[in-house]
Amino acid sequence: MNEEKLRILKMLEGGKVSSVEAMGLLEALGEPRSGGGGARARALRIRVYEGGAVEPKVNVSIPLGWAKFMAPFMESKIGAKLADRGYNVDLDKIRDAINGQESMRIVDVQDGGDKVEIFIE
Repeated sequence: MNEEKLRILKMLEGGKVSSVEAMGLLEALGEPRSGGGGARARALRIRVYEGGAVEPKVNVSIPLGWAKFMAPFMESKIGAKLADRGYNVDLDKIRDAINGQESMRIVDVQDGGDKVEIFIE
């Protein structure tokens, strides 16, 4: 982890910035520098559709900086819940996609009329 990100996390831990402010700072650090290549993805998106609905029941957008920070805390819980429901999701693939900051579809699970999509954009 680079020095700037560690400094932001210490400020969050010490109560000097709110979680929203820390998230914004981490996002800013993740933006590509001028003169670089193409734009990097900025968010992890999760959409859940029920009963064949066109509009998602759940539509969550998580900034990649925050997703990187929270991933180690959530992986075991998410993995266990998905496994309990019979879904085989490669959490390493999700982590690699978040770290690579490339736009891509990670998970697209359909079960009858229900659907879960996880992607980076």
